[in-house]
Amino acid sequence: MYDINPPGVFVSEHIIGHTESEERVRRVLAACNHPQYEIVRDVELPAMLERPEWKAVDGAAGERESLHEPILFFTRYEFDETRLEQRRQKISQANPGFDVNRVRSSLLGYHHFAWFNSGQDAHDIKPCKDHVCRPAWRLHSMEGCFHRCLYCGLVGYLITMTDTREFITRLDRLIDANPWEPTYLIDDVSDVLLLEPELGSFAELCEYFGRKDGRYLIVHTKSANVDFLEHLDHRGHTVMCWSLAARTQAGELEKVAGTMEERIEAARKCQTWRYHVRFKFKPIVPVRNWRDEAREMIRLMFERTKPDNLSMTCLAWMDFGKLERILDLDELDPAFVEAARKQRGVETDCPRLLPFPHEVRREIYEFYLNEIRAIDADVPVTISTESLPMWRDMGPKLGFRPDTFVCGCGSTAVPGLKCLPESPWKIAQPVDAWK
Repeated sequence: MYDINPPGVFVSEHIIGHTESEERVRRVLAACNHPQYEIVRDVELPAMLERPEWKAVDGAAGERESLHEPILFFTRYEFDETRLEQRRQKISQANPGFDVNRVRSSLLGYHHFAWFNSGQDAHDIKPCKDHVCRPAWRLHSMEGCFHRCLYCGLVGYLITMTDTREFITRLDRLIDANPWEPTYLIDDVSDVLLLEPELGSFAELCEYFGRKDGRYLIVHTKSANVDFLEHLDHRGHTVMCWSLAARTQAGELEKVAGTMEERIEAARKCQTWRYHVRFKFKPIVPVRNWRDEAREMIRLMFERTKPDNLSMTCLAWMDFGKLERILDLDELDPAFVEAARKQRGVETDCPRLLPFPHEVRREIYEFYLNEIRAIDADVPVTISTESLPMWRDMGPKLGFRPDTFVCGCGSTAVPGLKCLPESPWKIAQPVDAWK
């Protein structure tokens, strides 16, 4: 487990008396040498959120005046929407004037299965113009992270669900009711390796998927905490997908995550243990020497691993003003900074892909693709969460269309696949069967 010294540890009242949850919490707290914790009733959550350590968890890490070690909050899953609403009402009644929406749903345990679709609403199953991403049931067990990446807001806290066995029981129903979806991404709002092996949840999920014919678990990670994975009975049904960054970005902008070398070495280990390995260059931050550093990273990755597929995403989800607040612009490619500055205030069809304009992102993708192809002519390479206009430019070079590319975490991108046989938007038939 990571070496952490949390400024506070909070345990939901709903854990007390639940043997499995209590044992998981005990193991984690013993590992971080922090046996003390506070039990928090639902009606006390507003007071907890007023504490200084909780009031300092908003905004991207690079925007904050200071960063502290992560607060830990442990709770159990809440699967009953009716009961969830009753709990919210109880909090409101006990705290007049308090905006109950400030209580994150994850603090109440409502953080488990989520239908994701990049269309305008849950029922509009089609590609979104500025965010081509596949429809999928996604799995959740945590919210928050330890890694302190300067562009990320999931910093300074970690909310963790602890009744994993109940989650797996519900997951079994969901998987059986959705035969169209063979692969499941867990936690796009955390990194599930943070508290392992002490928490023990990810290990149980790996072995559960190992028993499910034709079903695969995918985890996004920046961590090198993988040694506990060696002896799991995963049977090749877990896909380890690293967000891989080059030397300066990994070392300076993602300081608590694994270094570039550590992530590649972790992937090498996992590959020897028969896990499928993928990489996402995500997000690509164009530092001053980004071309040489990307070339070094790509060479090292291929020397030590044989990835199942690769994908690319530029730093996005912010305007130029936020870019200025979170990063030292003098450390970035000056031509790209100027291009982003000129884009400021200009209306665009793809605002979620700012701060860098289309031409800058395309130049980066073309460079990465050329460097990859200089070493490996066959590995599938795609762009991730990009726009339809970018697909029109890059698709012919990549050899894919938006409905055929094999994504690192896509709902139908099983290991070894070179091209999707069917459009994921046409076959998606979500069935909400976990309740």
